[in-house]
Amino acid sequence: MKPILSIAAITLAALLLLGCNFAEEIEAITIHDVDMSRIQDGVYRGTEKHFPVTAVVDVEVRGGRIVNIDIVRHLHGPGHGADAIAQRVLDQQSLMVDAVSGATGSSQVVLKAIERALSGDR
Repeated sequence: MKPILSIAAITLAALLLLGCNFAEEIEAITIHDVDMSRIQDGVYRGTEKHFPVTAVVDVEVRGGRIVNIDIVRHLHGPGHGADAIAQRVLDQQSLMVDAVSGATGSSQVVLKAIERALSGDR
């Protein structure tokens, strides 16, 4: 019984440390808006990973506007609903939008993936 408790304690400690690292990583993410007039028409893919969240997006640009954001892959930890961030970006035509409440970390990762797609920093 004691070995099982020891393994459980170690696992819990590791998860707590990972959670702290995730929060620090998310706070360090800086989102920059993109000058859409410089983006040629096309579909651009961007990826961002911060364990336990990964986002892969395809962003379609036409006529200097974002016309579609397809979240190809979105793996996330606790909290859901960050996919709604794509609609906010479409509506505002800007990356400077509020995160989805309850899914701040995932929202930031998705936004950074969109930025990477548009900036060519895939």
